[in-house]
Amino acid sequence: MNAELLPPGITEAELLSVCVGPDLDSTTALACLKELKEQCLYLHFDGVRYCFKKDPNVTLLIEQEADIVARDDKRVRTRIKEMIEARLAGHRNAIVWPETPADIPDRDPSFLIAYLPLEFAGKPRSQQESVAKDMMEKYGEKPRTYRNGLGLAIPASDQVEILRRAVRYLLAIEGVKSKAKQLNLTDEQKDQLRERQATETAAAESALLKLYTEVWLPRTQEGGIGIETVAAGGRPLQTTLNDKKQAMIHERIVELITQVYRKVFDKTEPGKIVELFKLGEGDPPQMGITVAQVVEGFFSFLGFPRLMTTAAIRKGIAKGVAEGHFGYMTGPKPGLSAAGKFQVAPSKVRFKTPVAEDQIDLESGFLMMPQAIPQAEPVGGIEPPVLVPGTGETLPPAVGMPGGGTTPIGGGQVIPPPAVANKTVDLTFSADRNGLFTAWNAIANLADMAGEVTVSIHAESEKGFDETKLQNGVYEPLREADLIE
Repeated sequence: MNAELLPPGITEAELLSVCVGPDLDSTTALACLKELKEQCLYLHFDGVRYCFKKDPNVTLLIEQEADIVARDDKRVRTRIKEMIEARLAGHRNAIVWPETPADIPDRDPSFLIAYLPLEFAGKPRSQQESVAKDMMEKYGEKPRTYRNGLGLAIPASDQVEILRRAVRYLLAIEGVKSKAKQLNLTDEQKDQLRERQATETAAAESALLKLYTEVWLPRTQEGGIGIETVAAGGRPLQTTLNDKKQAMIHERIVELITQVYRKVFDKTEPGKIVELFKLGEGDPPQMGITVAQVVEGFFSFLGFPRLMTTAAIRKGIAKGVAEGHFGYMTGPKPGLSAAGKFQVAPSKVRFKTPVAEDQIDLESGFLMMPQAIPQAEPVGGIEPPVLVPGTGETLPPAVGMPGGGTTPIGGGQVIPPPAVANKTVDLTFSADRNGLFTAWNAIANLADMAGEVTVSIHAESEKGFDETKLQNGVYEPLREADLIE
């Protein structure tokens, strides 16, 4: 009888049948087997049988390549920086690994987060604080202006070496894969490489996820600038991986400083603007301020609320205008008259009326306190109320008498008959987009008084009108509103 000649080694089933028993379950045995494949450099597995051979397995090849990679720290550092940059791509307010204060922009009206390099984690605390304060206070050789718009993301020392190791092995695996033909790798060994690559990739993402969980913010301190530390600590951040299974580094930092700890805000209240910039206070009182000064103040003055972007300022101003905290106009800063009113046409000032946030101009906008807003002249010839002599009371413009003239109560000089109220208002003016937006509210007020107004539009263009834009942007909206046929 001929005996069947089997290949060397033992199958997984045979191995488990020998090992599994009351003291060792199959799950533990399989886990140990997986570790053996990764740790034993000469243990081979062809998909069916395990056996020891003289040739090194994939694990040894990776280890040998990793030793080569370990001798080139710059290569590992470069790859880690590339990985972080890829995960921060699309976030213009994220600065990756600044080496000097000049690498962090200044006068950028948004909250910048500078992710400090891995080497920072290995410095003594005193040296870390010295480097951090330099970045917060300086921009090159000049003082930093927008100090209230900057935070430093600090790398966690316990994750740095974990990340370096994972990336080192990823580079080693890439090196082995590039030599597949030279090493005569089998399909089974290539599968092992892919499995090991997936393991190290997961380890790298886990380290990246935990690498930046602390932010240092500048604050006022006696004798100079201080550091306010904001760390996740025991509070788990909800943001983790994106749909590509990559660590959402920046989103986690934003969650930390805007939600877990409310240190940076996406809105501000109009009352806060009045309070912080002391509008209406002083001697003489400050009755107005440019929007540019408001932006400068929020991003410069330590102690002011930190804002993510200028959108927060736009929201606060739009709300303040609508609620009557202050008026808004665009153009050069107007002068203040002896009567305490700004010398500007009342029609140019938006007050107690809705204003779209995108209409707030951060460069030429101007805010003025309600008491300094000029008042419009009486409309249509209507006279102001008549003061009754000696009483302090007022009456309508005049008390009529049959036959024409009017006489004040108590006798005296005859008051001329009141002007007849206008029954027709005709206006003609030319306006651009902004002027039309301002005029439209006035026309709406007129429609409220009259019940209905007739609007006639005349427009000319030297280049001619784009018919498609004319149809979609002008005619169609008017037809949908049943204003034209």
